Amino acid sequence: MDGPQALSRGTPARYGRSVTFTRAELLERNDAEFAALLAMIDGVPDARRGESFAGAGRDRSIRDVVAHLHAWHVLLEGWSAEGTTGGSPAIPADGYSWRDLARLNEDLRVQWQGTGLVELLALLKASHESLQAMVALHTDAELDDPQAYGWTGGSALGEFALECGGNHYAWGRETIAVGLGL
Repeated sequence: MDGPQALSRGTPARYGRSVTFTRAELLERNDAEFAALLAMIDGVPDARRGESFAGAGRDRSIRDVVAHLHAWHVLLEGWSAEGTTGGSPAIPADGYSWRDLARLNEDLRVQWQGTGLVELLALLKASHESLQAMVALHTDAELDDPQAYGWTGGSALGEFALECGGNHYAWGRETIAVGLGL
């Protein structure tokens, strides 16, 4: 993830623009992008699923991309859990600021090196369901209002849900396609 940014009705938007997040749109977008990601991975021949990516990017395989996506779901789940109980979660993670994102993402990649693709796909499917369950618990107003939750630091919860969901899945597809030359 590269910091929260928003997408509404398929149109990219950055901070400072009026963006409306509805629960239905977020759920639909996240599910559609997730299905597209899984379909892409399923379409990669078994012999190529463990293949190292071309180039020198941080994520070196499908496994790395899946681990990255799952790791960001886990981060969001932790932020939400701590924030909704009155805490002030360390965002993006304890010991990191948004300026440290490259280091955080590399540390997350290393953290998951011992986990295989099959296990990571199962974890990603479960964490996607948790993300969708979190979105479903909130009203449209709660998802869209940047002031609804103090722990979000002035960003709408919907931005976090989309960045860790649909937008991130689209990034994953692009990264896999470029890495494997698809």
